[in-house]
Parts: sequence; structure tokens; C-alpha cells
Amino acid sequence: MMKVEVFSNNIIYYSLLSFFVLIIGGYFLIVYMYPSISNDSGYYLKIAYDLAQGLSFFKELNCSYSPLVMYILSIPFYFNNDTGIVFLFTYYFTVFLIISLLFFQILKFFNSSNKKCFFFTVLLITANFVFEGFHILLEPYVLLFQLMAIWLLLKWKLKKRALFLTGVFVFLAFYAKQYGLFIIPALVFLLYREAKDIRSFISNLSFFMLGFFVPILTLISYFCVYENISIKFFLLRLFGIPAIKGNEIVTGIDYSVIGVFKKVGQFIIDFPFFILTVFLFYGTKLKTISQNSKFTLLLLIGAFCTLYFAYYSHYFQLIIPYIIIATVVLYKSFLEEKSIIVFLLSLVFLVGASLKLKNKFLEKKEHYNEQLANMPVLESNVNNKNVYLHGISPAYYFLCKYNSPNYAVLGYKFPIELTLNKISSELSVGDCILIEPKFFKLEMFDSYITKNDFMVMDGVKQKRILLLEKKGN
Repeated sequence: MMKVEVFSNNIIYYSLLSFFVLIIGGYFLIVYMYPSISNDSGYYLKIAYDLAQGLSFFKELNCSYSPLVMYILSIPFYFNNDTGIVFLFTYYFTVFLIISLLFFQILKFFNSSNKKCFFFTVLLITANFVFEGFHILLEPYVLLFQLMAIWLLLKWKLKKRALFLTGVFVFLAFYAKQYGLFIIPALVFLLYREAKDIRSFISNLSFFMLGFFVPILTLISYFCVYENISIKFFLLRLFGIPAIKGNEIVTGIDYSVIGVFKKVGQFIIDFPFFILTVFLFYGTKLKTISQNSKFTLLLLIGAFCTLYFAYYSHYFQLIIPYIIIATVVLYKSFLEEKSIIVFLLSLVFLVGASLKLKNKFLEKKEHYNEQLANMPVLESNVNNKNVYLHGISPAYYFLCKYNSPNYAVLGYKFPIELTLNKISSELSVGDCILIEPKFFKLEMFDSYITKNDFMVMDGVKQKRILLLEKKGN
């Protein structure tokens, strides 16, 4: 019987890589054939567009997220207000190339084999596309800055300049999305491991923390001094405290512990390499676990902490890289001669990824046709640019360039984040709201008049939408 070894058998190795590349190419194909945008993408892109028009993020806009990615996405709009979706996707996908280069270099610290490192790098990019990476989201940018921080620390270790820059990139990961902070315990452990004594550890930690806090102080100087925002308000917004403690729902709708376990169970099916990582850790005696293994375990635990807030599929983009790193670290010791397991898990992953690709192709085509049909309908029926979208996707904030009727309170909140009563009360005279008739209650909208009543596409079906305008007293 032929022995299946992934990394010593070129036919198997390149065949698996070819299938990974085909999956990636398939996602590129559906994005460029049907360039539609998702709810989240429309939300981020409209904020990015508004930033390019001069909107101040912290001073004028109610948004629960950190703004860095929106600032990055806003760059094309400084050159062309009419930047198209195809260009925006191309601009967005460049982040995957940089992630690939960084991730490969990080894996090289733990395994000298170029073939293994390249294989797992391509696996990462494939998996990130499978887990909604073909939408314009925040997570790839968070991962980019996390990986940059890890690479700097592994490359330059205790050099003061590198420690400072590591802190800066951890801040940038946080400034892209607050969950970026979850790599800090692993980085602090690495600092402790490399330090000669407690004094040098404290010194190194100080440079690292200085790199994290200097950007915060710089932002305070700008927003609190130049734009006259109170320091307390800025810091609360920066760390997302109002979203965590306030009445608004930020994410994780219908969150439950059972839901977490179900999602993780589905994740194991979709990305079975996690089973390998668990097996390898389980098979390692605690007393003999290497320092690198402890480091990767802390990275993995930190990554899974993201699920405390929500368990959307794209959140696993911040978990998969650390599963792979942990696998590569432990693989060298335990599975050097048993790569048939990697082969079998790759086959399971590819089957699931292919089925998902087929479903996403149909879904993307449907969304594209829906948006293509709805845009002219909305433009002909909704003349007011200040309109709250409750009855249709937030993607139309960007597609039709609608403005929030109340940036400071409503922002571009998803309809499920606020009650209709709250939304209704915060609109000013002349502002509009789009809702479905089933949500219309006379006592709630007694100060509104119906401006229009029309049909829009909802998938392959049609649904009725009311355009209400707030009237004066």
C-alpha cells in the first residue's frame, strides 16, 4: 500500500495546493462576476465615504467600532468620490497578500521547511475566504496588525525599538477592532520568557506599553485638543465602553452558550485542523510542553476569547491563524512521520469548502441581482438623502449614498441595535425612514406622513416598503 506523505510526495503536495488555489480563485470569480456588498460592508464603506467628505469619527458619529479600518477604506474616496465596488474589492484584497507574507515568515520561526510553511500559509488564506473573507470586513486588518506585532517580537526580540513598534502595532490591531487586544497575554509571556531577570522584563514591558500608549496620547492630543472632545468621552468610545455597558445591542444577537458550542462544533467540521491542534496539545505532558507551545497556546486562548462577544463566522478569521501556528509548532515534534493526517484533514476541509463555494456563488449572484434591481427603484422613490434604513439592507447607505438622519445618536446602526421608538424619536423634521408595513404603528409614527409606498426585491421575492417623512408640529 502506498504511504501517503504530504510534504515528501510532490504529487500529493502540489495537488492539495492546487485545490486550495482553486477555492481562492473561485471566491475571486464570484466577487468580480457579482460585485455586490454585504450589510456589514455597506456599513463600513459608507462611514469610510463620509470620513473622506470631512466627517469627524469621534466628534460627529455614533459608531461602536474602532475607526482605523474605516480610515484605511476611505483613502480611495479622497481621490474619487465615485470609486467603484470592483476597485474597492481589489484594494481590500491587497491585505491578504501582506498577511500571507507575514504569516509565512512567522511560521519560519517555528519550522524551517519552506514547503510546510507555504502549505499552511495557503491554507490560511483559503480558510479566511471560506469564513466570509470575500466580504469587506474589519477582521483581515486586525489580523494584519496582530501578525506584524508578533513578527517584530519574534524577529528582533528584546531590542527596544522593536518592543516599542510591537506596542504600536498591537494598538493598531486594537484601533482596527477592539478584539485585537487579545494577543497581549501571549506577547507579554514572550517578553517574560526572553528576559534575563525580572528587572529586564519590567524594562522590556515598559517599552512595549509605551508603544501602545503613545498613539493613544497622540489621538487624545488631536481629538481632545484640536476637535475639543472631552477626554472621558473619547476614551469611553475608544474602548467601546458605552457599547458594552449601554442599552444598545452591538453584536451577538440572540447570544447563548449553547449557540457558542453549536458554532464551534460547526467550525470543527468546516476547519477540521482544529481537531489536530487539540489532539497535539492533549498528547503533550504539561511538564514537557515547550515554551513555543505555551506561547501559541496563549495566542489560541486569546483568539477564542473573541467568541465571548459573538460567534459570527467571520470572527473565526482571528482564530484560524493561531490554530495553524499551534499545529506547526507541535507538528514538528509529534507528526513528522504522520502527515497522512494532514492529508485526510485537507480532504475533509476541501469538500466542505467546495460545497460552501457553490452556496456562496448562488448567494452572491442573488444579492447582486437584488441590488442591481433595487438601486434605481430607491433612487426614483427616495429623493431625501437623510433617510434611516430599517426595511432594507444597510448596504444601500453606501450604494445610494444615503446619509444618517442623526449621526450623533443613530449613526448607521443596524435596525436590530435600536428600538423603532428610539429611531422614530431621533429623526428631525424632514428626515425619512424606510420600514416594512408590518413595523408601522400609528402611535409610534403619528408625527410622520407617508411619502411613498413601493416594492423592492428581497432575494428572489418582492416586499413592500413605506417611505415615511417626519412632519413639523
